[in-house]
Amino acid sequence: MTTIPESADRQCPFHARDDIDERARCFDMFGPEYQRDPAESLKDFRAEKPIFFSEKMNYWIVTRYEDIKTIFRDPVLFSARNALEKFTDTSKEANDILASYNYAMNKTLVNEDEPIHMERRRELLDAFAAPNLEALRDTTRALVTEHTDRFIHKGRVDLVSTILWEVPIVIALKFLGVSDDDIASLQRFGVAHKVNTWGRPDPAEQIHVATMVGKFWHYSGQVLERMKANTGDQKGWMYDMIRKNRSNPRVVTDNYLHSMMMAILVAAHETTATATANAIRHLLSRPNLWKKLHDQPHMIPAAVEECLRFSGPIVAWRREATQDTEISGVKIARGDKLFLVMASANRDADHFENPDMLDIQRDNASEHLSFGYGAHQCLGRNIGRLEMCVIIEELTRRIPYLELEKQEFTNLPNTSFHGPESLWVRWNPNTVNRADREPTVFPIGNPDKKAIYRNTRVVMIRDVAWGIKEITLETADPELPLPAWSPGAHIELILPNGLERKYSLCPARSADQYVIAIKREQDSAGGSKWLHDHLAPGMEIKIRGPKSFFRLDPAARNCLLIAGGIGITPILSMAARLAREGRNYSLIYCGRQRDSMAYLDKVQQLHDQAQIHISTETGRADFDAILKQLPRGSHIYACGPETMLDALERLAGVYQLGLSFELFSSSSSVLNPELEEPFNVELVDTGKTYRVPRDQTLLQVLLENGVDVPNDCEEGLCGSCEVVVLDGNVEHRDKVLTASERAAGNRMMTCCSRGKGTLKIKL
Repeated sequence: MTTIPESADRQCPFHARDDIDERARCFDMFGPEYQRDPAESLKDFRAEKPIFFSEKMNYWIVTRYEDIKTIFRDPVLFSARNALEKFTDTSKEANDILASYNYAMNKTLVNEDEPIHMERRRELLDAFAAPNLEALRDTTRALVTEHTDRFIHKGRVDLVSTILWEVPIVIALKFLGVSDDDIASLQRFGVAHKVNTWGRPDPAEQIHVATMVGKFWHYSGQVLERMKANTGDQKGWMYDMIRKNRSNPRVVTDNYLHSMMMAILVAAHETTATATANAIRHLLSRPNLWKKLHDQPHMIPAAVEECLRFSGPIVAWRREATQDTEISGVKIARGDKLFLVMASANRDADHFENPDMLDIQRDNASEHLSFGYGAHQCLGRNIGRLEMCVIIEELTRRIPYLELEKQEFTNLPNTSFHGPESLWVRWNPNTVNRADREPTVFPIGNPDKKAIYRNTRVVMIRDVAWGIKEITLETADPELPLPAWSPGAHIELILPNGLERKYSLCPARSADQYVIAIKREQDSAGGSKWLHDHLAPGMEIKIRGPKSFFRLDPAARNCLLIAGGIGITPILSMAARLAREGRNYSLIYCGRQRDSMAYLDKVQQLHDQAQIHISTETGRADFDAILKQLPRGSHIYACGPETMLDALERLAGVYQLGLSFELFSSSSSVLNPELEEPFNVELVDTGKTYRVPRDQTLLQVLLENGVDVPNDCEEGLCGSCEVVVLDGNVEHRDKVLTASERAAGNRMMTCCSRGKGTLKIKL
């Protein structure tokens, strides 16, 4: 069993100091902290120094979500050429061994640059589309059942060696069209390839690794030659590629076939096995989650996606800058190498609420970066999702009382893959289920966000102003407590009448409760009206969240909080946080009439510096005069009517102030099929062109075609579904972009904005 040597703790003389700069300088991806938990090892850096240079590794380390996503988005400025670059120079003896096997591993999809990367990717795409993977479903189920039958009577087993390492290699071979007879050899060789590329083998290990990699190359070449001689009507991805090699040899070359065969075997096998081991480990580490998935199998796809976010199999990837550039104010020189830690990005509190909590009811977990993003996003992600869902469903269905044994988890030391080498579990063989129900069939691809929700119960309802009710909720499922939330966060109520409405969270009397305040809107389409007329204590209601499009910057030092009417709800939690932390802030609360202003007494009691503007008593607030007096560097947080926010946006531009605002409805984003015009979109990440009809949004069209686009509000309010516009005219309908950003025309929100004629975009 491989372990991290204790001596690694003494690699850096500044390790014990609480000095972020010195820790950055000697940061080592092979050090014990990173190898033990990559995301946790970078937690301080995410908060204080999100992009830093490690002199020890000669890499820029990038830790935050938006920075990594930005880099993935631009495969020209940030080349993938170094993605498979070895961390350890191979010795002459090892090189001689590789040469003896005619080893010639060349570029693959992982480390190719444009334009050849996209030409080749287009040739490969169709086989990985969800509809074309349906044939693997029954194969996967039969294989998982067969392996489970072998050990279910034992009561104790290492899941990695008995099922998790076995099933993915067989599925990969089935997908490729390779004979089952080659499974044992190809499985053994794949481990050596990982160590050779992402590990740090010592001279003695290099000899062994080189021998195994050479044999891997030689053996896979033999398999490939047999397949070339036996194409006929054979099915499988490699047979498709062999035929494309003959029809388009410039793009699909002989060497490319050989290199991709090795690469896909490693990727499809290693990543899925590791991802599933990580998922089962963490699900079993939380009380009641395993039994919950047995009782409610519909939750498994969401649980899988959250496990991929929380502890994905690929924790980091690499890029190289092709020009001098800048990322979030950090200057990067041409030729600089970047180490993108997706595991860290997936724990970024600026993007995910409660990022360090495994939350299987998190409905935006699919925005994780474990599969990469953009032009180089993992092609096989849906195969991996399918296998993970089937394995977990079979094991929860048949062994509902599975337990994790106490053990020391070890990971083969490397920079980019992370997962346990073994996973010992136990159960009472007398409690297993033989055939208590039929297996659940899950759609292939991203989980349906509409199927992810929390069950809550109404604890109390009370009036807090004229026409405004405060509603207190608690979980209706004690096994799944309501998670904590950050100031400015909201939840989405799923009403029995089919409507869904977002409401900001207010400070609650108890940490295990959520509090919202709902104003009865006169022109309600059935949301606030239904809640006011029908909701009662004791009733259960489904919710999504918490999430936040309206985050309080922890570094902001001079904040102005502005609330208009019911917009006080998110401002309350922000003011409470700022007051608790002793930070400089001021608060303005505006309303038309005193009796319609919720929590007015609380604002006046808790915030001495609050300015109250009641238009029927003292007139409206003069925002021009107020903002003119703000010190440079101030940041405004505002929530209220759209007219108020529009005025603040204009004035913030005039006085060069920061502005963040919350708006839960946007009339400009409503799709009216009778008035819309269809348009075309070319997605450069895939080379595909799509038609967006009158009655659909661009987001809907992309999702229907299997394009994983992060999305949330679907109203142009959150910015999650933003794409880059390379060419064409955009009709903006969002409430995210500023006037200058809209004028630039290089970004759009796919959930609401539309194009004219043809747009060229990238994720």
